Amino acid sequence: MIPEAPFLFSIAALSASLAGLAGLVAGLRRGADVRPIDLFRLREIVEFAFANVLLAIGVVPLTLALADGALAVRVAAAIGISYGVVTVIVLARRSRLSNLAWTRGWTAAAIVINLAAAVAGVYVLASGSISAYLAFLVALLARPMVAFLLVLASFESQ
Repeated sequence: MIPEAPFLFSIAALSASLAGLAGLVAGLRRGADVRPIDLFRLREIVEFAFANVLLAIGVVPLTLALADGALAVRVAAAIGISYGVVTVIVLARRSRLSNLAWTRGWTAAAIVINLAAAVAGVYVLASGSISAYLAFLVALLARPMVAFLLVLASFESQ
């Protein structure tokens, strides 16, 4: 077992909890008038959270299979960065097709979080540092957390 496994499993558990909370909110709001932006964000939370779970726990078998922790985190970071790029493209397309307007706050938060994750991910690729990979995962965890806070804030304005 790698020494960082407890932290990785904690990130996975937090991500899975966010996905569960999003599902609970969606279920409780099903009968109510749910705005398209809230449905978009709830779906986004679940997608981000499941990806984070895989990125967090996937590095453990990668480390064991490759017998090289630095290479394992580089591979995992490359997968995470690729996922991040594809996600931004998919979400932009999905929001455009749904005619969803991105507020300045939402856009700024997404840019900051995605840039922080990208910087951490690129550093992992360059260094193979497990500490940088853990920072990368924390940045990725911020994505569903911010989306969840936006959903909760939208309930107050209704």
